[in-house]
This record gives sequence, C-alpha cells and structure tokens, in this order.
Amino acid sequence: MEIVRLTNENAHDFGQVICDSWGETYRGLIPDEILDNRKAERWTERARLSPEGKYLAYADGRAVGAIGFLKQARDFCTHRQSCEIVCLYVLKEFHRRGIGRALMEKAFADLGDRDITLFVLKGNDNAAGFYEHMGFEFTGRELDEGGMTELEMFRKAGVL
Repeated sequence: MEIVRLTNENAHDFGQVICDSWGETYRGLIPDEILDNRKAERWTERARLSPEGKYLAYADGRAVGAIGFLKQARDFCTHRQSCEIVCLYVLKEFHRRGIGRALMEKAFADLGDRDITLFVLKGNDNAAGFYEHMGFEFTGRELDEGGMTELEMFRKAGVL
C-alpha cells in the first residue's frame, strides 16, 4: 500500500473512491435519490479546487482509500479551534486491511498534536467503531442535513 498526496493528476481517483464508497456504504442510510445522483466528477472537481489536506491510498496500483482534513474546523463544530477530518473513505473490499488506519495516521502526522473533530453518518456503525478505536468519542451533537443525520466525534490531542 502507498499513500500519496492529492494532485491534479490523481484527483479523479479521489473523486471515484468517494463516489464508489458512498454507494457501498450509505445505501439504506440516506435517501436513494441522493446516492443515485452522485457523480465522481463532482468530487473530483472539488478536490482539484482545494487539494490541500487530501491523500489517497493505493493498493496494487488501484486507488482504494481517501482522506481529507482541515487545519481549522468549520464554524459549526463544537470545538472550533480543533482540526477537522472531513472525509475518510475506503472501498469495502479493502476494509480491515489497515488502510483506514494508515490514512488516519497520515492525517494525525500532518496535523500534529492537536484536537480533531469529525462527523460520522448516523447508522454507520462500522465507521463509528473504527473512529472510537482511533480515540474519538461522541460529543452528543447531531447535524441534520438533507435527509442525513451526522454525529459529531472528537479526539483530544495526545490520545493514542
């Protein structure tokens, strides 16, 4: 496995991993019309416009995971001075192979010893369990947007 920084040349891989992961992971958790209308090009373009803090994981030459983070959490986060992981996706067939952990550890290394916030889709118990294993705890805050409920999680600096 190799983790590489997002570039203009591999931005399509980033978009494709996110798009494919949504279809594999969120069916039954969010409305089908959202999943049925997703396009890799949308995520690719967004990645090209804002490439900082984004990495891809490759296995056997194939993009299989992606992570994106911000050094400053968005305004709606409880801990506004924290960093924020805004996306982490690993293709289902590559779950439980250390790819998600490797991507998270890359983000932790880039962000330094800082507090980190993230949001997980309600009902995505596999992801929530992974984040708890990585030291995140639920804050009790929920965000409802477009038929989706996201649960805020927080990891204090220095947690191993």
